[in-house]
Amino acid sequence: MEWPRPVLGPGCHLGTHPGTTQTSPLRLETVDAHARPGHHGSSDEEVHRVVDLALAHATDAPHLSLGVITMGQRHADRIDLALRQALQDHPDLQKYFSPDAGPRRRFFIKSLEQVQGDERDAIILSIGYGKAANGRLSMTFGPLNNDGGERRLNVAITRARQTMTVVTSFTHHDFDPAKLQTTRNRGPEMLRAFLEYCSHGGDLHRTGTARTDWNLNGFEQQVLAALEAAHVPVTPQWGVSGYRIDFVLGHPDRPGQMILAVETDGDRYHRAPSARDRDRLRQEHLERFGWRFHRIWAADWFANPHTELDHLLSSWRDAARQADHVPRTPDAAPRMAPPSPADIRGPRPALPDGQRISDYTDADLLNLATWLLGDGFQLDRDTRIAQALTELGFKKRGRVIVERLTTAFEQAQHAADKEQTR
Repeated sequence: MEWPRPVLGPGCHLGTHPGTTQTSPLRLETVDAHARPGHHGSSDEEVHRVVDLALAHATDAPHLSLGVITMGQRHADRIDLALRQALQDHPDLQKYFSPDAGPRRRFFIKSLEQVQGDERDAIILSIGYGKAANGRLSMTFGPLNNDGGERRLNVAITRARQTMTVVTSFTHHDFDPAKLQTTRNRGPEMLRAFLEYCSHGGDLHRTGTARTDWNLNGFEQQVLAALEAAHVPVTPQWGVSGYRIDFVLGHPDRPGQMILAVETDGDRYHRAPSARDRDRLRQEHLERFGWRFHRIWAADWFANPHTELDHLLSSWRDAARQADHVPRTPDAAPRMAPPSPADIRGPRPALPDGQRISDYTDADLLNLATWLLGDGFQLDRDTRIAQALTELGFKKRGRVIVERLTTAFEQAQHAADKEQTR
């Protein structure tokens, strides 16, 4: 999947992993509707539009799995009921929406709070809140306004493997800047930023294009000057929001197609929160989204800049040759589906089933946390705890359960970070 996948960056900003092209299978559907009393923001028009999109997907792309995510549970329930009613007139589509499909392909409708590790080829994200009859938009968006709501939004908008359609009855222009500044939590501002990005269809030249106020250190300035002298199409600090690549190199013959990510070990590298984030995870995430990756170490560059430049140019030419052999269409980016967690983690540690939390030793919980973190995905702590609860068969979150699992994940993360520094 090549479209930029938003993630929660440092300081709770909504950042994105930049994609390799400016074509993004991200679509924004705006319906003309207002919130009605008693519907908690859920409009009939938005419900019906989501149902129409789901039926169209089942008809036109039945080979691709689908999920619907909403901001609130009441909106999810209304969509579920409307879809069931609509399927009575479409018996030929009943099989697609059947719960008998496999766990990774089964259609779902879930609220923001329910979505955890679920991924589907296509996601319909329905906001489910709207403007009042007077045309004003409230800053109330259900769980998005709670502490950690921005993390739940981040999880929701990373559930699509190939395409995402966002359905809403308002746009980023409807947000009142004064109200955003006085809102205690970051969720509404993150939603506004995401809708702005969606409104441009993921066009990085209009939303989060490469910065023009480059604040490059001396090392980075040398790299940029060398590439420009070699007539290589290069853009510094490419990306969106807080997640940027130091340099990206474009295809020599196709303007706008970025083919090589180049990272240095300059100031931004040393400000990264951990070695795990700096090295393995950052590179793996970029490669998962279709990037070829090249690292330049400052010490090697200053010791022999000509040799390092030759290595960089060789990587660039290899990336161009590889890009020439990838089938391309003007309307769709090639699929870059990430591997499933089960493929990455390996065998699950042996743990007894049906136990109370007090029956599990600290070592048991640490082994479980280490295994879950083994997928390398950057998921928030709430998501990880939910995964552990599922593995242990717990239906409810108790204070002691959450405390012990939190400690286990902290220890597992510390051990993983320590391992990466060796």
